[in-house]
Amino acid sequence: MRAYERLRPTAVAIMEQLDAYGVELDDQGVHVMMSPVNRHELAISRLLRQLLPQVGPEMIAHSGTPEIDDPATGRLRRPDLVVVPEAALARPGLTYLRPEDVELVVEVVSAPNPENDYEHKAADYPAMGIPTYVIIDPRKSTVTILSDPGPTPEGTRYRTRHDHVFGDQITAGGYAIDSSAFLPYEDA
Repeated sequence: MRAYERLRPTAVAIMEQLDAYGVELDDQGVHVMMSPVNRHELAISRLLRQLLPQVGPEMIAHSGTPEIDDPATGRLRRPDLVVVPEAALARPGLTYLRPEDVELVVEVVSAPNPENDYEHKAADYPAMGIPTYVIIDPRKSTVTILSDPGPTPEGTRYRTRHDHVFGDQITAGGYAIDSSAFLPYEDA
């Protein structure tokens, strides 16, 4: 039995019983997510405000995101923000997004655990087939855009990477982002 099948009920139980901020599941196990700091949440809110007028009538930009559940890769991820068809959230019952629904995924790096966004999720999201991954890093005042998932010698990875600094005008997945809206962490 794969770890995903064995651990997914535990991840769901943790979310339900502990009212956790979020839970993720990968080949390393179940990860309980801590509540983020203010500037983490501010970056998400400011990006959401930028994306909402740009998405088409059937698409939505959404934070407070339901988990992306992918039994094929054994991953359960809870990104900070996604762009998905509105129909993905109109499904009845407990909402888990399907990877094929996600057009763009965004993570704001948490100071204590940057490798989760730069390493683990940078491997998981392309394996799930998600076309564009945006990493906002208030520790370093940078934005990284990863796109074009496909085969590489290391497995399925993003084959295109563009690095920016706060203040740059950026395009990610066809959406314009003004990164001057993001603030560095206080101790950066």
